[in-house]
Amino acid sequence: MTQHFAKQEVAKSFGDAASEYDAYARIQHLLADELLAKCPDISASKILDLGCGTGYCLPMLSAKYKEATLMGADLSQGMLDHAAKHFPQFEYAQADAEALPFATEQFDLVFSNLAVQWCDDIANVLSQVYGVLKPGGYFVFTNLADGTLKELKAAWSSVDQFQHVNEFPTGEVLLQKNQGSEFQIESYAVQERIQYYPDLRALTDSLKRIGAHNITQGRSKGLTSRKVIRGFSEAMESYRVDQGLPARYQVAFSVLRKV
Repeated sequence: MTQHFAKQEVAKSFGDAASEYDAYARIQHLLADELLAKCPDISASKILDLGCGTGYCLPMLSAKYKEATLMGADLSQGMLDHAAKHFPQFEYAQADAEALPFATEQFDLVFSNLAVQWCDDIANVLSQVYGVLKPGGYFVFTNLADGTLKELKAAWSSVDQFQHVNEFPTGEVLLQKNQGSEFQIESYAVQERIQYYPDLRALTDSLKRIGAHNITQGRSKGLTSRKVIRGFSEAMESYRVDQGLPARYQVAFSVLRKV
């Protein structure tokens, strides 16, 4: 299925969520820590955090690469304003990952946690990042794959035919995109992570508060009836386990090198 993200709405959604984002971004923080551990031990002078959001990863990157100048870039000006307020020691730039506004060959590392999936053309992102990296530089990133929030998707599909959950490419397609780029693949893996919530409100409220609800151009913009919501809630309850209701994520970890 082809979907197109309404980018201005993506930027606004995340900007509106900025003040509360870190209080709810459990999976984002978990994966940030994992992704940082995959970053290469290199001598870096300049690093870009692409899709930096609230700036959560910038201090960790700075601690790992002590000699590097760090820049945070994001589509959302609201997120950048929040990041600059809390981490004024770093540089910031508003940027679309599919049209990077940076000069060629200036970064030693581009780090990106759960941002690439909000782009329509991953191949274009890879090309853009390749251009701004120095020879020998690395692109280390996560993005979401098919199977993400599958229980939520199945519960909605049991009550109506609208798209309520964002679609993501399969892990195989993401690997093919990496293989089709100019990068050398250092490592690639798709791994599952699950977060549990005590009830449906906690799960859906968490997604909304981090700006990660359905924001594709093909979604339904009408009100959902109480009957449909009740059916959706009952369908979700069928997936409850001892830990709670699952929010399942299929996460692609990529470490690519510019040769």
